[in-house]
Amino acid sequence: MPRPQGIGSVFLCLLVFQLNHFGIAAFAASTPTTNRPAASLNSAEAYRLEVRYLSRKLGEIDLKGPPIITDGWNTNIAEAEWPFLACVYFGHACLNLAVAEPSLRPELLPETRWVLHALQQPRLSGFVKAHFSEPFPKSNTTTLPPITKSAVFVHGHFLYLAMRYQNISDDQRFAPVIHQVATALARDLSATPHGLLKSYSDMWWLTDNFAAYAGLTLYDRTYGTHLSAVKDKFITTIRTHYLDPKTGLFATYVDAEQQKILQGPRGISLMYGLHYLKEFAPAFATEQYALARKNFYRSFLGMGAMAEAPPGETAREDIDSGPVVFGLGPSASGFGIGAAAMMQDHRTVSELLHSLSIIGLPTMDSDGLRYQSMPMVGQAVILFGKTAALKR
Repeated sequence: MPRPQGIGSVFLCLLVFQLNHFGIAAFAASTPTTNRPAASLNSAEAYRLEVRYLSRKLGEIDLKGPPIITDGWNTNIAEAEWPFLACVYFGHACLNLAVAEPSLRPELLPETRWVLHALQQPRLSGFVKAHFSEPFPKSNTTTLPPITKSAVFVHGHFLYLAMRYQNISDDQRFAPVIHQVATALARDLSATPHGLLKSYSDMWWLTDNFAAYAGLTLYDRTYGTHLSAVKDKFITTIRTHYLDPKTGLFATYVDAEQQKILQGPRGISLMYGLHYLKEFAPAFATEQYALARKNFYRSFLGMGAMAEAPPGETAREDIDSGPVVFGLGPSASGFGIGAAAMMQDHRTVSELLHSLSIIGLPTMDSDGLRYQSMPMVGQAVILFGKTAALKR
């Protein structure tokens, strides 16, 4: 099978691109003037500085603003989905760090509480309302009204994060909305013949369902229920209809009515989905991760990256993948840190982080740690991956 060109050339190309895009001064600011070795980017101090930076930037979102209108395909994807996901992964990163460094809990748990509050605001989650229903309907009574039609992307991510927060903190303040969301997701997933819900009103993105099943699995473990039982039907559906015949990996985009693959496996969707898959189908996740690493991972001299397309196929750039250089995807590589961490593949985590320390253009000072070469959502995803690797 043909492979991308040598990864050493790829990283040189990326570095040159970044120097041209951000300027020599930006690169200089990320290296000598910080007086910090690359290893310090993965220290407890660096994590706290990164939390500080992301907290400040996310706090600039106007939560009283109107929801973003999107068709889920071409219009306002970055404006609608990226702030939502940036908050989600920042919340997970705070929880990971709170578990690894219990002394930091007084600082980190309030950050996740802020995220869970923010995610319920129309500015962050209202982009799904036109496709389904009001995602977080409120009531003047103590009992929240039922959700008319669940939105698996928004509700899945919220439920998984909220359940992790509740179990780690023992704080019950989000229990009413947790029950509201879990009930709606379980109801709608169970009503399908295949255990698969649409991400938007006219499209099925397979991995958007993974977070929902991860959240329902945690809910069942906590409350002794069986709301996630439909996951067996879901995994059977994937194994039967949505595995790529060449690689054995799950597809990205499907037509569930016709049981047809519309887009095969991609680096971004694989890495995005795998850390959730581990929560509710660990054996399947282990199998899929091994295949993903075989077909998508590239390494050279201690640096690593994820391809966006399997061997022999041409990767196409889009808003999710980011710029693909020699077949390698920055989004896939960023999500790959978390996937590798969840699968205890610490060598791959180390190689991906080594690459990040070079091409991320990091700057670190008393105001925080930020990566100049990526959007805020990318940094939140990577912080999630780095902190997930702390769990050994």
